[in-house]
Amino acid sequence: KTAYEIVSRDWSSDVCSSDLAAGHLDGTINIPLNASFVTWAGWLVRSDEFYLIVDAVTAASRLPELSRSLALIGIDRITGYFDASVVTAQRSIPQIAAADVAARLNEVTVIDVRNATEWATGHLPGAIHIPLGYLTDRLADIPTSRPIVVQCQSGNRSAVGASILERHGFSNVSNLTGGITAWAAANLPIEHTDAVTAGR
Repeated sequence: KTAYEIVSRDWSSDVCSSDLAAGHLDGTINIPLNASFVTWAGWLVRSDEFYLIVDAVTAASRLPELSRSLALIGIDRITGYFDASVVTAQRSIPQIAAADVAARLNEVTVIDVRNATEWATGHLPGAIHIPLGYLTDRLADIPTSRPIVVQCQSGNRSAVGASILERHGFSNVSNLTGGITAWAAANLPIEHTDAVTAGR
């Protein structure tokens, strides 16, 4: 889907992008433009001034709508926007397949960013549950001694989570392609336990 990118004046705040794997501006946060865009922007945008980076066609057709929607949740200042072509110095979040995570499950830290209801239906063995909206507040709970794999239901919210971790200085962060849906489709083990909280 078409994406907006939101960055702060110092190029280190919030960003949204539909395909983080294809490349993104260093230090930005990926929020896909879908039905949940405004909800996640409300959770994750913590800058008084920010820019949108978006292609010209989408800016013309949706920028007023997005501006009004963001204003309704208190994000009432879009400082400006740039055409997506300005994003030339790009980084990408590695994508990792379910089978590859399974083969390295004892060597990585899996962060499940789904909500509590989804978590209760089953999760990857040993995963740490931190809902996406609380990820920024719980960065100190995340072990840094192993590579990190961020996971959600389908791979979209986890892309947001991976970009948040990267922005806050975490290295060796990957996104589980297809999320737990792909994991289950591969007949890999799923646990049904209470949340595994970092530090417990």
